[in-house]
Amino acid sequence: MHFKREEPFRFLFETHIVGTFSIAKYDNKEIDSKPGPLSVIDLSPKGIKIITPLDLPIFNHQIQLKISFYLNEKPIHITGLCVWKEKRHTEYLYGIEAFNDMEEQAILITELKTYAKKKRDTQ
Repeated sequence: MHFKREEPFRFLFETHIVGTFSIAKYDNKEIDSKPGPLSVIDLSPKGIKIITPLDLPIFNHQIQLKISFYLNEKPIHITGLCVWKEKRHTEYLYGIEAFNDMEEQAILITELKTYAKKKRDTQ
């Protein structure tokens, strides 16, 4: 498990977790976009780093995403605001500030601990 920032922990996945995202709000207007592909690079109770081939105009517009993926065979849904972007070769990294309440954060912490324990036990 890798720790970063001032959060309880931020878990860096050795093998990225595949998922999808859709745009929930664009400049505070609710929209229903088609899903796009993503991979989860790291995750914490308050944020998520993703990579996708899609270039979102986050510097000119406020974009809120709905992110979905499976962790420990459990569906995880995170809504959050894109706060930074970085181009990586032909893809884009995004930092997302998650809008998780305390209960959702506790669920994520539990699932991340379970995931880390499973990984450690298989090594």
